Amino acid sequence: MSPRKYEMSKRAAAVEETRRRILDAARELHTRQGIAATSWDDIAAHAGVGVGTVYRHFPTLDELVPACGRVVMRALALPHPEHADALFADVEAPEARIDQLVTEAFAVYERGAAELRVVRGERDVHPAVTQAASDLEASLAALTEAALQPLDTTDTDRRVVRAMIDLGTWESLRAQGLDAATAAAAVSDMLCARLASSVSSRP
Repeated sequence: MSPRKYEMSKRAAAVEETRRRILDAARELHTRQGIAATSWDDIAAHAGVGVGTVYRHFPTLDELVPACGRVVMRALALPHPEHADALFADVEAPEARIDQLVTEAFAVYERGAAELRVVRGERDVHPAVTQAASDLEASLAALTEAALQPLDTTDTDRRVVRAMIDLGTWESLRAQGLDAATAAAAVSDMLCARLASSVSSRP
């Protein structure tokens, strides 16, 4: 590699590293204090760069928020609604389907509950956040529908299942000191008991 190409490559790597630091700082501050409450000065100080550097990389929220969102959504790895059926293709027993559903939903929260709280709490702060909130709801709805599709459930049953796999349920269980596996098992057991009781009580 020629000296000139080496210097250009080195400079590009430095620029990319600065961009990464800014994004990491922004995401951490957005999670800690909210998107709307985070200023470019806050981000610059947290990233250890000048505020002008932040503005050069991300002049407005229209550049910053979607960039942060892409990083967050990659980390969350939400199951795509179109792929929900495939997750249950080889799972026949009702109890196993419920276990799979709860496990999939709770795994998302384990990967990024703090970020999702911001997404839900500030969904109107930017269209990218609105879209992220919609993507979460679409994923959870598709998982619920795919899991329950072959089961004998009422509309009320489905609403209860959807509520029990929500972020708030996971947060409450974790706040009580339950580890991830125990929290998932508890919800799965409750839902299986509910569905079994619902079927047996019908005329």
